[in-house]
Amino acid sequence: METEEQKKYVGRGLTGLTNLGNTCFMNSTIQCLSHTYELNDFLKKGEYKKKLNRVPDSLVLWEYDKLRDVMWSENCIISPGGFLHSIQRIARIKDAAVFTGFDQNDVAEFLQFIIDCFHNSIKREVKMTISGSIVTSQDKLAVKCYEMMKNMYKKDYSEMLELFYGIHVSIVKSLDSDYESITPEPFFNLQLELPNNNNNPTISQCIDKYTAKEILDEKYSVEREGTSVKENCSKTISFWSLPKILIITLKRFNNNNRKDQRLVNLEHDLDMTNYVKGYKDNKQQYELYGICNHSGGTRGGHYTSFVKNANNKWYLYNDTNVVEIKDLNKLNTPQAYCFFYRKK
Repeated sequence: METEEQKKYVGRGLTGLTNLGNTCFMNSTIQCLSHTYELNDFLKKGEYKKKLNRVPDSLVLWEYDKLRDVMWSENCIISPGGFLHSIQRIARIKDAAVFTGFDQNDVAEFLQFIIDCFHNSIKREVKMTISGSIVTSQDKLAVKCYEMMKNMYKKDYSEMLELFYGIHVSIVKSLDSDYESITPEPFFNLQLELPNNNNNPTISQCIDKYTAKEILDEKYSVEREGTSVKENCSKTISFWSLPKILIITLKRFNNNNRKDQRLVNLEHDLDMTNYVKGYKDNKQQYELYGICNHSGGTRGGHYTSFVKNANNKWYLYNDTNVVEIKDLNKLNTPQAYCFFYRKK
């Protein structure tokens, strides 16, 4: 975000949100999302209102835009009741029972739900053509990714895809032959496991684990000359493209109802260049601007957020309380759960 673009946000956005009953997960998410200036600028133009589909999801986008506008009009404390009621109403229609009441919920799941609603509100058909010839292995990968994008965008495009969605590529290679399978897929939230052999890993080390070569435990079915045979295979994951806003969530909760409380060392500047296999434009550098924190265990707890304002100061948002963080070492906490990065 350029300095000139930041100026209109300086000194504002320090608005607290009332907890309406176990809604700290929603408040924490909203504070990070409201400091996503790229989304704010898109909504402020108002052009999306001409594209609104007549679907229930549109109510969520409409109410969020109203809430966002109030949050940035003055620094105060407001109640996000209208937005919450829209979430509960649409959740009932979508059979998303977890968001219909006042139970504590997961930030990552909630974020996925509302961005899906935003997307469904303005999605539309677009035309996309693929041209050029395959010369290199990168071109071969490009065709796979572009075909996936073409099929995906054909009836289902919105600005939310470019803002929040990237493409990761799963490559399965046989250890017994020259077989190779390439599968590109869109991703919204990069969910990372913590390395087992590191007490205080960095975010980059978590990404290293995510992209490391994995020898598959079971033999993989390989189609060869019209028959299916089992072969030993490896699997790696890389990225074809990354979104303008990169959201990373740590897999702190496991199936045994235990929470991984290790500290993951923050990286305010994240270089994703080496992980991207697509045609690079040298714009794979990211800057941290938001963190959702979770204190407590698997059966409950409390969410807060750390957010970097346009004045380049960090603030703690704890429902109605907004406090400047003068010691930036306090940002490095084992409670950090979900990270918001913007492309430089």
